[in-house]
Amino acid sequence: MKAVQLIKLISGTVVAVACFNVQAQPGSASSAAQVASSPARSANDVKAANRQLARDVRLALRKAKNQGLRYSNISVSANNGAVSLTGSVPDADQIELAKNVAKSVPGVESVNSRLVVRREMSGFDGQ
Repeated sequence: MKAVQLIKLISGTVVAVACFNVQAQPGSASSAAQVASSPARSANDVKAANRQLARDVRLALRKAKNQGLRYSNISVSANNGAVSLTGSVPDADQIELAKNVAKSVPGVESVNSRLVVRREMSGFDGQ
């Protein structure tokens, strides 16, 4: 029994001495110290930034109306700089136009287009 206690005491002493002898290297900080020193973005901050980026892209699409873009059927979502465009446009040229407009917005890092061409119905004759 005394041998087990002696082994535990020696092991504890070795661990304690090793902890006291550990030194930080200059120029490198532990990840815990980095987290403590830099303000972390909360989940609400990230969501607010994503919503604002999506609003900015929608505004840019709206302004591109003078270039012929029909934006009314385009939905925009953003996630940390990645923007997704979904919906439909009346012709294929407008898909590229919408992507280019979205890419031009500050903060947009990438654009994922899920836009499809869907011809608009000008009228229904009832037949």
